[in-house]
Amino acid sequence: MKKSFQHITKYWNIIVIGDEFAVNYGKIGTIGKVQVKSFESDSECMKEVEKLIRQKLRKGYVECPFDWNNHMYVDDPEVGPSFLTSHPKYQECFNDEFYVDCTEEYAPFGNDAGADALAMYEEVLRKDRDLCYLSYAYALIESWINRDVSGPEDWSTYEYAYTCDQVIVAGAFASLKMTGKLTDDLKVAGLAAIHRLKQAFEIEDQSIFDELYARLSTFPTES
Repeated sequence: MKKSFQHITKYWNIIVIGDEFAVNYGKIGTIGKVQVKSFESDSECMKEVEKLIRQKLRKGYVECPFDWNNHMYVDDPEVGPSFLTSHPKYQECFNDEFYVDCTEEYAPFGNDAGADALAMYEEVLRKDRDLCYLSYAYALIESWINRDVSGPEDWSTYEYAYTCDQVIVAGAFASLKMTGKLTDDLKVAGLAAIHRLKQAFEIEDQSIFDELYARLSTFPTES
């Protein structure tokens, strides 16, 4: 369930999946704040959802159409990645829990580099929605390894080169998760980084990267 409400200059959105919901609220035109809550059952969750909606209606909010596909999605900082706080296209194309896992080392946001990159994208995009995801990934890598970066050849000799590739992968998936969009150059860079990561880990784990590569390769890009 998805519902959106507005009152003068403010909006309040709610998305419900099973026994969890996410509310996103703030001034119209902003990304706003996000809060995710979990309950012991679907019914308990819906009871709280209906209560919150009644409260908003009493305060003068009215239900309005909302362009869910052109909204910027960010996570609840206390919860981390979630399908509740992901773009509809991300939920559709990357619907395995792996793609919002914050503990699985090989997941886009499950390693330290990927998790940190996602959080930093969310922070900087509140100020600059036109940010180039790939350029920012390079800037993050530069700040971490203290050398100029214009491509993977610049970190190939770095002791922890794989962490740089994890940042690139996180950048590609952050773009998808937050906006539902992927540029050609970011897709190419993301696929190349996944290929390099596959070579960096044990043979028994390489099938995970094959799946990651296959999923990303099928997502359509925008110039």
